[in-house]
Amino acid sequence: MTKTELKRKTDEAVTETKTALQTVYDALNHGQQQKLLNDEAVAALFERYGVVT
Repeated sequence: MTKTELKRKTDEAVTETKTALQTVYDALNHGQQQKLLNDEAVAALFERYGVVT
């Protein structure tokens, strides 16, 4: 696997993860979103992947 191919596949994986997290977050009601964001591990994960909260 070349460096370029590895970079492309890594970028695709990050994008897929961000999209999945954003979809789950958007499907929750406001109270559920707030409760989820109170968990520091989840909040850090959202920050890492750039999920809009």
